[in-house]
Amino acid sequence: MSDYLLEVGVEELPAGFVDEACGRLRDLLSMALEQNLITYRRIDTLSTPRRLTAIVRDIAPMQATAHKRIKGPAVKSAFDADGKPTKQAQGFAEKHKLQPADLKREEVGGIEYLMAEITNEGLPTAEILPGLIEKIIPQISGERLMRWGTSDIKFSRPLRWLVSLMDDKVVPIKIANLTASNQSLGHRILHPSPVTIGSAASYVDDLKKAHVMVSADERRSLIREQVNASAAQLKGRPRKIEESSLLDEVVNLTEWPKAVVGQFEDEYLSLPSTLIETIMVHHQRYFSVEAHSGVDEFGDKQLLPYFITISNNDRDEAMANIKQGNERVLRARLADGKFFFFDDLKCKLEDRKEGLSALTYQEGLGSYADKVDRVVALAKVLADTVELDAKTKVCLERAVQLMKLDLVSNLVRELPELQGYVGSWYAKKAGEPKEVTDAIASHYSPRSAHDAIPSDKVGALAAVLDKLDHIVGLFALGKKPTGSSDVFGLRRSAQGLVDILIDGLSDTRVDLDLLIQNLLQAYEPMIKSNKDDCHKEIKEFVGQRLRGKLLDRGHAREIVEATLTSNSNDAFKDLTDLIKRIEAIKNLMTQSQGQNLIKAAIRVGNIVDRQSGLDVETALLTVPAEKQLWEAIVKVKGQITKDQSHDALLSSLLVLTEPIEKFFEDTMVNDPDAAKKANRHKLLKNIDDQFSKVADFTKLQALVN
Repeated sequence: MSDYLLEVGVEELPAGFVDEACGRLRDLLSMALEQNLITYRRIDTLSTPRRLTAIVRDIAPMQATAHKRIKGPAVKSAFDADGKPTKQAQGFAEKHKLQPADLKREEVGGIEYLMAEITNEGLPTAEILPGLIEKIIPQISGERLMRWGTSDIKFSRPLRWLVSLMDDKVVPIKIANLTASNQSLGHRILHPSPVTIGSAASYVDDLKKAHVMVSADERRSLIREQVNASAAQLKGRPRKIEESSLLDEVVNLTEWPKAVVGQFEDEYLSLPSTLIETIMVHHQRYFSVEAHSGVDEFGDKQLLPYFITISNNDRDEAMANIKQGNERVLRARLADGKFFFFDDLKCKLEDRKEGLSALTYQEGLGSYADKVDRVVALAKVLADTVELDAKTKVCLERAVQLMKLDLVSNLVRELPELQGYVGSWYAKKAGEPKEVTDAIASHYSPRSAHDAIPSDKVGALAAVLDKLDHIVGLFALGKKPTGSSDVFGLRRSAQGLVDILIDGLSDTRVDLDLLIQNLLQAYEPMIKSNKDDCHKEIKEFVGQRLRGKLLDRGHAREIVEATLTSNSNDAFKDLTDLIKRIEAIKNLMTQSQGQNLIKAAIRVGNIVDRQSGLDVETALLTVPAEKQLWEAIVKVKGQITKDQSHDALLSSLLVLTEPIEKFFEDTMVNDPDAAKKANRHKLLKNIDDQFSKVADFTKLQALVN
């Protein structure tokens, strides 16, 4: 078996696109090979900012021979009265390079058809690959495509060279005025001359000699090792090296990484550590170094006056210049941050309220001042319906009043990534309670896939209100996500909302439906469609994330659907109760009689008229089995209390299993006598109402034998 190597050389790609492009290359190549009946063991992808590479391991030298049968015209229309082939039959045969006599006959659906049996002998793989690769390369690229030179091809960055080898033999490919060869390019600075690739097997080593580490995993491991070692020498540790996207980014910015330590003045340590870190990470791609102990004035772990940058150059003579250049840039950034921070403190945070009126939240939804007013009003509704202690209520109201004011600060204008954090720092300087300052910072969480939900209760509640206002407002304007487009981040907001309610407020009963209704009332003049339709769309949208969340937790799909669609329980009114109902059903299924009760509940739910009343006329109960069932129901209902747990309720209903089974054996529910039929449905409705307090048991059919 052979290995096939494809290297696509480019101008430096954006760091965030490299991994995506590699994935596309692998998927497109895999699909093309399989469609063309070329077998292989696996496809390895490698990458740097200047190259995208695929190595197909153990690729077959020949395409597999293909046998296929193609259905032609019906026999009755393929031959005339004399048995001679018609033009239809002749055309079909010619199309597949056969004679009419070579066509077979086969009956399909009671009709006899002509069949062409085609055998395509496999071609050498090396002959097929050029055509495949020339189609694949243009499909690798993503958004913001460009053209260059005289070529018509579009790609994220100009293509500069191609390497295409079957073991050590060049497989000819021509694209974008380039012809594939065995010549690659080394590191732009350390080895700018061409590199001859001996074979697919020697590719990685050949490039390493030219100061190109083509394995992203190898670069990641090396960078992690160098950063950790450098931080240890400084008697610190790198901050959040695995918890942010910075490591992935610098991996895709370098071909020959080298950690370089820089230093900044101690005076900047008076700034919040998160401010310093943001300047380093978001703007300079530096790793910050934190002390093993100690916190700053704002509760964050104290930083050391150092940074670690990843250079794409390991020459000793270049280290001093790299260090000094990065220090100079960081010093200017920190000076700006320091100026804005202390200049903002000259104005009290709450005095910035007027500035929010001039800051548009969303066209059609007013200013940020309008948003704050809505959220403050919603916080009062929440406080009236949720059991909160007096301090939490006061802090929640204060937090939502202050949580957007930093948007009009100079520091947030300069560093938008710090919104929330800046308000928290300024509120702390103003003497606001810790519950308030923490909530101002955390209510934006989760900010990204790497971020956690708010860990503080006030922040979690504020986040729920803020995200819900965002979702309802945009849905009111008719700007809901479509397909893969979600320019307003509504899916992220909905997922964050669900995560907070399920994971962060699992002990707090939040009536989400009531909050949505209140917001829709406030947004009513802006609603583009019917308010009830908008309400339904919002619940369906959030409900999709809720379903996904519950399934990700390992709950069976049938149980999730049964509890979400229960007739007596709107999950949006109490998600804490939803979780309890799910657990109650799971517990019931572990009991020896649990599955029998579920089967009985399913039978009741499948036949009962849910629009029926509950007033059973005992005089119409003529069959012993229905009398016994009614007596059992009355007894059980007398034992059920309002505050009873779902587990206790289902345990109480276990005694109904046998009477229900007996009832269905001996009684015709849909009796010809209309009065008896209605009465029996009322009897079953009394039972179904009890089951519906937990779930729609008809959805559990697939889980019982």
